[in-house]
Amino acid sequence: MNSTVNSFKGRIALSLGILVVAFSAAVVLRTQAASDYKHPINGWQVMPPVSYKNLTLFPVRANDEGPTDAYITLDEGIKSGTVIITEKGSPGIIRRPLERGANPSARQSTINQAQVQSIGQDGAVNRLVLINKSGKKLLLLAGEVIVGGKQDRIVEKDMIVPPYSDPIDINVFCVEHGRWQRKTESFASLGAISHPKLRAAAQDRKDQSAVWSEVGKKNAELGTANRTDTYQEVYRSKSVDDRMQPYIDALQRELPGKGIVGVVVAKNGEPVWADLFASSSLFSRYWPKLLKSYVVDAVTDYPREIRPSLDQAERFLREREGRTSFEGQEGVYRLTKIDHPQYAIFELEDVSLMKPLRLHFNKMRR
Repeated sequence: MNSTVNSFKGRIALSLGILVVAFSAAVVLRTQAASDYKHPINGWQVMPPVSYKNLTLFPVRANDEGPTDAYITLDEGIKSGTVIITEKGSPGIIRRPLERGANPSARQSTINQAQVQSIGQDGAVNRLVLINKSGKKLLLLAGEVIVGGKQDRIVEKDMIVPPYSDPIDINVFCVEHGRWQRKTESFASLGAISHPKLRAAAQDRKDQSAVWSEVGKKNAELGTANRTDTYQEVYRSKSVDDRMQPYIDALQRELPGKGIVGVVVAKNGEPVWADLFASSSLFSRYWPKLLKSYVVDAVTDYPREIRPSLDQAERFLREREGRTSFEGQEGVYRLTKIDHPQYAIFELEDVSLMKPLRLHFNKMRR
């Protein structure tokens, strides 16, 4: 009898033990899930999405924002006249060496008196000359569109140009296949950034033929084919603008919000792209043209209104395996690339600071 009772008690104890373990496991799982939400991925927290047709944007909030007042954008620099871009071989401004003991801020006033000379002999399709005579660091993003010169171009890669810089070469890609004739002495900004597939052809593939192919394809899809096959027609066309406007109206009023530093972009139910910045103020300066670029990519696709989940967006942002490589300028910036068969990641950091600042994170699905 005692042995039967003891056996029964043992079975009860075992069952209770299993229940306790199971309950503990459930608590751990719930706690872990809550912990994942409270502690953002790489300092970021993915927020609930906003959608229109086949395009879904997940706002991303940062725990901490970096100081970004010391940077000027390409659009701001060209508009103010403090950033100048010319063809190689065009007359360019060469800054005189700063006199010993002079205040570095005096460079601003001496630039306009600087010696003018030819920087090179001939134009180059994939190389331009840039001068940053602003008092701020110039932030360039891959895919930014500049027009004029002998051909319209896009910037090849993310980079930083120091304030009061001497003329430097920047890598670009041509987005106007049918022209090699000077239209203007210097370049203007279109106020646009190329759509993700074109940005990928430039920064990831670094392939001029792929760039021309994507420009031609997009012009054909949007009905903007033109004599010189210039990409700027995509953004100047009234008919394209009419097609894009419903997307922009639906999405622009929802973003950006307080503390939002970027977005994860999903198209046809699949996360395909991310642009994240060091601060919400920096993101807001790029937001209008980034949104248009996402819409240009989506508007010509067959729209499938599939809504991706928050988990999908978080997983897309979290994955960062692959071969890592670096390029940049010592003491100025570092551009890190993570190369994976299914995606590429680019991270631009300002390394002139005591603690490097990640200014821009870009991830693209291949």
